[in-house]
Amino acid sequence: MNNQYLRYALKYLKPSHCYLSMKLTIVLFFASIMVSLGNASAQRITLDQNQTQLKHILIEISKQSGYTFIYDEKDLKSIRPISINVSNRSVTETLDELLSGQPLSYQIKGRSIAISRRRISKTMAKNTEESIVQKRTITGRVTDENEEPLVGVTVLVKGSIVRTSTGSQGQFSIDVPDENSILIFSSVGFTSLEIPTQGKNQINVVLAVANSNLEEIVVVGYATQKKVNLSGSVASVSGKTITERPAPNIQNLLQGRIAGLDVVQPTGEPGRDNGTMRIRGLGSSGASSNPLVLVDGVIGSISNLSPQDIENITVLKDAASASIYGARAANGVILVTTKKGKAGTSNIEYSGNWGTSEATKYPELITNSVTYMEMYNAARARSGQPAVYTQAQIDSYKNNPNNEAYPNFDWLDYILGKGPIQNHNLSFSGGSEKSTHNVSLNYLDQNSITKGYEYKRYNGLFDYGTQVHKRVKIGTNVNFSFQDLRAPWMTNDNLLLLAYAAAPTFKPWLPDGSGRSAGRDYMSTGGTNRTPEEVYNTGSQLTKNYNVNAQAYMDVDIISGLKWSTKAAFTFFNQDYRQRQFGSPAFAYHPNENGEYQQSGNGNPSFVGLQQSSGRNLTKTFYSTLQYIKTLANDHNISVLGGYEQQDNRSTSIGGGRYDFPNNTIMELDGSSPKDQNLNGSSFEWGLRSLFGRANYDYKGKYFAEANIRYDGTSRVDPQYRWGTFGGGSAAWRISEEDFIKNKLSWIDNLKLRASYGALGNQEITRGGNLDYYPYQDILSTTTYPFTGLESGAMKTRLVEKNLRWEKTAITDFGLDVDIYKGLFGATIDWYYKNTTDILEERTDVPASLGLTPPIVNAGAMVNKGIEIELRHQNQIGEFTYGANFIFNRYRNKVTKRLAETIGTIEVGQPYNNFFLYDWIGIFQSQAEIDNSPKQPNSGTLKPGDLKMRDVDGNGTIGPEDRIRISRFPDYSYSFNLYAGWKGFNFSAFFQGVQGQKVQVSQWGYEPFMQGSAPPTKFLDAWTPTNPSNTVPAVYLTGYAGVAGYPSTYFLQDASYLRLKNLYLSYTFPTAITNRIAAKGITVYISGDNLITWTKYEGNDPERSGSGRFAQFPQIKMYTAGVKIRY
Repeated sequence: MNNQYLRYALKYLKPSHCYLSMKLTIVLFFASIMVSLGNASAQRITLDQNQTQLKHILIEISKQSGYTFIYDEKDLKSIRPISINVSNRSVTETLDELLSGQPLSYQIKGRSIAISRRRISKTMAKNTEESIVQKRTITGRVTDENEEPLVGVTVLVKGSIVRTSTGSQGQFSIDVPDENSILIFSSVGFTSLEIPTQGKNQINVVLAVANSNLEEIVVVGYATQKKVNLSGSVASVSGKTITERPAPNIQNLLQGRIAGLDVVQPTGEPGRDNGTMRIRGLGSSGASSNPLVLVDGVIGSISNLSPQDIENITVLKDAASASIYGARAANGVILVTTKKGKAGTSNIEYSGNWGTSEATKYPELITNSVTYMEMYNAARARSGQPAVYTQAQIDSYKNNPNNEAYPNFDWLDYILGKGPIQNHNLSFSGGSEKSTHNVSLNYLDQNSITKGYEYKRYNGLFDYGTQVHKRVKIGTNVNFSFQDLRAPWMTNDNLLLLAYAAAPTFKPWLPDGSGRSAGRDYMSTGGTNRTPEEVYNTGSQLTKNYNVNAQAYMDVDIISGLKWSTKAAFTFFNQDYRQRQFGSPAFAYHPNENGEYQQSGNGNPSFVGLQQSSGRNLTKTFYSTLQYIKTLANDHNISVLGGYEQQDNRSTSIGGGRYDFPNNTIMELDGSSPKDQNLNGSSFEWGLRSLFGRANYDYKGKYFAEANIRYDGTSRVDPQYRWGTFGGGSAAWRISEEDFIKNKLSWIDNLKLRASYGALGNQEITRGGNLDYYPYQDILSTTTYPFTGLESGAMKTRLVEKNLRWEKTAITDFGLDVDIYKGLFGATIDWYYKNTTDILEERTDVPASLGLTPPIVNAGAMVNKGIEIELRHQNQIGEFTYGANFIFNRYRNKVTKRLAETIGTIEVGQPYNNFFLYDWIGIFQSQAEIDNSPKQPNSGTLKPGDLKMRDVDGNGTIGPEDRIRISRFPDYSYSFNLYAGWKGFNFSAFFQGVQGQKVQVSQWGYEPFMQGSAPPTKFLDAWTPTNPSNTVPAVYLTGYAGVAGYPSTYFLQDASYLRLKNLYLSYTFPTAITNRIAAKGITVYISGDNLITWTKYEGNDPERSGSGRFAQFPQIKMYTAGVKIRY
């Protein structure tokens, strides 16, 4: 190699002026390395040729390898054009594939390779002669399991030298000698198939990937690698897999698909159902635990994408893999790759589905009015309060079961119905040898299972890349989304609470036929809430979200093995929000002696008001990398990558509200008096500058080593501590490549041991769900003069710690990868230890008399350790394929250090934020039992039918020291997927579950009569003197000391569950039918989501974000039917 390569590199490098000096330094550094290492004979071969003459392919191999080819022109003339696609192969591997099935052989002598005609046996020659006489033509098409055409597949007549290869659309045409001929279809990375030709003139073939787990290419930081070569803990899932469920949200489609990734969907509200994602447990108690999400290498949001636009998703779980992202990667990294066009193809695809949704589960409440009224009176009597319902009123309901004036009304059934949903996607993709494109449009229309709620989402994707020079490729990628969410002025959650709080004794409208709403207080129950029906008609919320992620990139192959990549991007998000509330009085109604309903009071009218806000967020990203790949002596594979990245972010928000509008028509902020108006606004900005690098080495595909390093500087930490170095390393031994395995245990496809260690930082401090600074600097807060409340000003409200530093996370990982019997069985097992230190905590030794909030300091530490297991099985018997995947996750969390030792929910040596509760062991049956039992926390007020607690320490008195500790974290989570295919039919069943999960619940739907709400049906078995239950206490009012006076395990529910997450059945029509409409493929399918849930949990749905209010909006069960058409 000489200096002409350096001149060539500089010719095509065009860095921006901002970073010119730095980029030139990197280029010169890497170029000097190549000059010293240059050896053309050791170069690996990369080819992508479609129906090309053999002579031209040999010329290209000569250019890349330095070898000289010697051949007779006559030997090459009879060879048909060949398609070949190889990457980073040796010369011998490339020639073996190139000449496979051809009547040619090769011999290497020194720096020359001789190509000559292969000697043909007499039998083969005879078969060839017969084929000339009896030949007939077979045509067809070869595709992969995704129905994508396969280029360059070898089609060989068994027992002869007659062969061809597939063209750009997977098509082929071959002459066969007789009716009994057999065609062999083969391609590198795919399982070969033999197809008899008898009675067939057209054959369409689908090739399955041969042990796809080994051949899979995964995206890692700023590059890609073969999965089999990874030494860190990395997992991925294809877009095809996640879109088998036609659900609208990508986070939830990832649930149960990747070992170590926990996804919890807290609600089924359309547009607000984004799942909470955690990689290997809780990462921090002081900063964010959310993983870093990158879309095509740029910070983004999964929720803004259409699932149909996803090519694959990769999760970097250990520190060694994630450390190339430094201070943002403490909680793991999720890399999303969107679909690109493919050269040599042209596809138009439409997919659409239509469906309906309903609640998976909701509590069963008492809806019989007589039972409700009698229980309510009994509960009031237990608290020493008079009855609300007279016996005459109770008898009216009892004696008039069919009278509209005396209903047994089910409010939950009234507000929870079915929500229609439809989703449509249209894409245009393809490309030529020089350029590729992909354009995709998506429309989602989803209504809620409650009234007055509509959600629409519009997505678009544009990707274009072109080879402007044989060494230079440029391109752009833009994805955008617009979300339109319309809802009542109360959220779905609050609407649900209103339904819980409404008694079954009345309907939404008065029974007198006047059309008047039943209002706040009916039959003098003391209720104070509006009914859901009133909320539907007294205002609205309108949220519009706009999101754009735009990127431009350039890739330059400077010389063979050296690649320079540069990308510039911006991510823009804008939200406009309006909440309108109309003035609508809700009177109290009371029936008089004539049964006429009289309104009383002023109706406590709600105000007429408008709240309006707008927020914007802009992130600008630029990064540039140089990657050098080299093979030395055919055995030593080296890859080195270095780069620079910078990010700048700015967010702003402004909002305001006014009230007392003259009517419900004029609803603009300037349509009302500024009296009592409110205004607010804020802005936030941060920047990040980084240098990073990675080095990979492997020897003969047996021994692997990788090192990553990143030097980050963030504006969100004090200047003296804002720069940090983070790194990690990993190593792997692929034992299956050793001779003692390959020669004696050939049934082992892959056996690899992995180990890694790395240290990461966490700059992702949040406040109110938004990014924030590390609180190291004095901040003034606006306020008013405390004595008059009139004069405005600013004051210091918090003490600060100037020595505040990064939170740090170190992760150790050991892994095992196994695949046997050509992919028939496989397993991946990982054990990890994740130690987070310097966790942010608030000091506790600052006296309250100071009048300032205590400072935040680096003081805490916690550990997460766990195991992940993935088991795989796949097989093909003739035309029947089947398989199964099983994933198991188990981790344990423990607090190892705190600023101050405390006893309670957060203790050293215990899981973070555990439950700290009295242990409920039954129901007191008599006063004598109360008197002879250990002194309860409130024994002075106890009655038979109240809860009984355990005296843990046995001292005769139950106090705080008798509380027990129970972890909030589940024992384990798991999922399994079963699938099968036969003659165009495909079936899959996906199950997902959690075991040992506990939630502490209370209030509406769990405690009886919360704001007048109906009790759950379990209180039909409540304790009474004649029904001495030991599981359900006597009915009580919310807050009653004998049950709800102190926290106990009575309010702790087992939220373990197993759910049939998805059931899918599809049929792909044969080409004989699709060809009639010139289609490449047509598939119809039916699907069901969240169909069956097995659980002991009594509430809406066991899959919830955590403890707290019992009444939460439920998950949705969805039924869909759809079609996929490709031209």
